[in-house]
Amino acid sequence: MVSSEPSLFKYRDRILSGPVIRTTFWLAWPIILANIINISYNLVDTFWLGKIGKESLSAPTVSWPLIMFFYSIGMGLSFAGVTLVSQYIGAGEKEYARKSAGYMIGFMLILAALISILGFTVSPFILKLMGVPGEVLPLAINYIRVIFAGIPLAFIGFAFISILNGLGDTRTPTLIAAISSSINVVLDPILIFGWFGAPALGVIGAAIATVVARSFISIVGVVLLTRGYMGLKIGFRDLFFEKWWLKKTLKIGVPLAIQQSANSLGFVIMMSIVSSMGTTVIATYGVGIRIIDIIQAFTWGIMRATSIMIGQTIGAENYVKAEEVAKKNMMLTFTVLSIGALLIYIFRRQLYEVFISDPGVIAEGDRFLAIFVPSIPFFGLFFLTGAIARGSGHTVAFTVISIIRLWVLRIGLTILLALVMGIGSTGIWIAMTISNIGAGILALAWMLRGTWKQRVIEIPFKHKTYTIRETSSQNN
Repeated sequence: MVSSEPSLFKYRDRILSGPVIRTTFWLAWPIILANIINISYNLVDTFWLGKIGKESLSAPTVSWPLIMFFYSIGMGLSFAGVTLVSQYIGAGEKEYARKSAGYMIGFMLILAALISILGFTVSPFILKLMGVPGEVLPLAINYIRVIFAGIPLAFIGFAFISILNGLGDTRTPTLIAAISSSINVVLDPILIFGWFGAPALGVIGAAIATVVARSFISIVGVVLLTRGYMGLKIGFRDLFFEKWWLKKTLKIGVPLAIQQSANSLGFVIMMSIVSSMGTTVIATYGVGIRIIDIIQAFTWGIMRATSIMIGQTIGAENYVKAEEVAKKNMMLTFTVLSIGALLIYIFRRQLYEVFISDPGVIAEGDRFLAIFVPSIPFFGLFFLTGAIARGSGHTVAFTVISIIRLWVLRIGLTILLALVMGIGSTGIWIAMTISNIGAGILALAWMLRGTWKQRVIEIPFKHKTYTIRETSSQNN
C-alpha cells in the first residue's frame, strides 16, 4: 500500500532502482552547479580583494583553514545526521527520517552557538601563533571575527541543504544557493569599495557579504521546514533530540568530526608554513586553491550524489547495488578529473592572470600548478571514499586514511622538503602532490575490501508507520 503522503519518498525508487551513472548525474548536476555557486563566494572575494592588493587577498586565505577547523566539528557530526536520514528513507521509515532531520537541526543550533563564541574569542591569538605576516594580520582578524559571528546562521543553512540532499532533493538547494550567490556577488563590491554611498569596508565588507548571503539560505530553510516540505514538517518540539539518536550520531559522527578537525588543524599548520614563506607564496597558494576548487566542484557533486545513493541503497539493504554505485562512480570521477587536470595544466599561467597581476605570484603559481595537477584525479578517489564512508556510516577507516594523508604525507613531507632540505615553496607543492596520490591509492584499497557494506540504522521501537513497495536486493 502506498501512503497518502508519499512525497518524503518521492525520489526513493529512482535512487534505488535506476541505472547508476544516469542516476548519479541526475542527482549530481544540481550539486555541481550549487558547489560552483558556493565556490563563487571565495572566487568573488578573491577577484575583488585582489584589486586592492596581495595583503587584502591574503587575509581570507590565512583565515579559512582556522575557520574550517571550527566548522569541522559541527560539520563532521552533521554528516552523521544526514547518514541517518538517508538510510531511514532507504528503509522506508518516514517517522524516523523526520525525527532525525529535526534532531539534527536542534543539535546543530547548539554546536553553532558554542563554536561561534569560541572561534570569535580565540581566533586572533591563533592567527598570531600561525605566524601570519604583520601586514596581513589585522585584516585577517577583522575578516575572521565577522565570519565567526555569522556561524549560527550559516550552520542552519548547511543542515537544511544536507537534509534535502538526504531525501534525494538536489534541485531545491541549488536554486536557493543561486539566489544566495547573487546576493554575495552584488554586495561584495558595494561593501568592499563603498559603492552607492556605502562605507568602503575592504576585507570586512567581503566577510559581511558572505555572512548575509549564507543567512538567506538559513532563512528559507527555516520557512520551508516549519511550513512542511516534501512531507517533512519540523516544529519546535522536534529540535529536542533523544538519547538513542545522540548515541548513534556520536558513533558515526565522532570519527568524522575527528577527521574534519584533524584535517583543518593540519591545514592551519600548513598555512603557518606557507605564511613563513612570505606574502607572494600566500597569494600563490590562495589563488591556486581557488582554481582547483573549480574542478573539485565536480568531485563534490559526484561525492554528494554517491553518499545519497549509498545511504539509501544500504538503508534498503541492497548491498549489491551499493557496491556497483561505489565502483562506477570511482571510475567516473578519476576519468573526468584526469581531463580537468590536463586543462588546468595547459592554461595554468592564464588562470592566475585572471585573479592577480603580480608577476611574482603568477610565476610561482605556474610552478605550483605544474607540480600539483597530476594528483587531482587521486584526490577525487579520496573524496569518493569519504562519500562511501558517510553514506554507509562506517567512518573510522576513512578517518585514518585522511589523517595519514595530511599529517604524515603532507605536513611531514612539507617539513622535510621545504624546511629541513631547504627546497622552499617547491617542497610544499611536491608534498601536496604526493599526499593526494598516496591517499587516493589507500582509499581505493579500502573501498575494494567492502567492509562498509552494512547499514547502521536501528528502529528503537518496533512499529510500522509507513508501508511502501519493497525494493529487493535483486534490483540491480
